[in-house]
Amino acid sequence: MHRTLLLALALSAATPLAAQTSFDPHRNQAIGGVAGLASGSGLSYQEIFPSAYGYRGALALWKAGDSFFLNTGVSGLRVLTDDGRQRVYLVGSLSYWRYTEETSEPIFDENDNVTGERISDDVDNNWSIGLGAGIELPVGTRTAISLEALFTYWTQSGNVLPLPQIGLQYQF
Repeated sequence: MHRTLLLALALSAATPLAAQTSFDPHRNQAIGGVAGLASGSGLSYQEIFPSAYGYRGALALWKAGDSFFLNTGVSGLRVLTDDGRQRVYLVGSLSYWRYTEETSEPIFDENDNVTGERISDDVDNNWSIGLGAGIELPVGTRTAISLEALFTYWTQSGNVLPLPQIGLQYQF
């Protein structure tokens, strides 16, 4: 936890990018993309309320051939500072990952002739939960990049991992 706070402080001190472009002061919603194990990866929507609390949702899904992938996540945000050049916040995230692949195998009779096929689904379900801190820096008047460091519990391995997350958003 101390490393995450130190990382957040170090990132907030690194303002060369933020010094070049200011945030739009009326921004409180954003759409874009996020990539991270704890928050989910994919298209995202984020909203920050006047109370300095906010949320972000992420969704990715695709079907290609016999494979299907779904990833959805939600994050709670608590803004610590927002001076127009950078936004430093705490983040708690939860995500669900599901990958399904349909496989088929032939069914043989006693003479080794194919009589049909057996179709089965190989399903991989995983959950993750993470806590940490992040910083949002402008790269344009209404565009920002977010960098986050979270301690993430991943059910597939059963480990708590210090993992980064990144996002790019258009704010409105």
